[in-house]
Amino acid sequence: MNDRENKKPNLTAEAAYENAHLVAQDLVQRIGELLFDQPAPGNDEHPIHWGHVGSLNEVNNRLSSVVAFLEGTEE
Repeated sequence: MNDRENKKPNLTAEAAYENAHLVAQDLVQRIGELLFDQPAPGNDEHPIHWGHVGSLNEVNNRLSSVVAFLEGTEE
């Protein structure tokens, strides 16, 4: 292998940011899909229990942290 084959591509900050932004958008979309797939109240086949409540509260805590980070209000 020569030196040219070992070099990593030079990314600009703008290109790296654009890529990271697209990844973040994909993650947000996936989160929406996963939230939509969570158990729904009133489904007798899969009744809601306190474990579901705890899990959803954990999701809310984590999402609140992301919002606070993006707003610049995180403590």
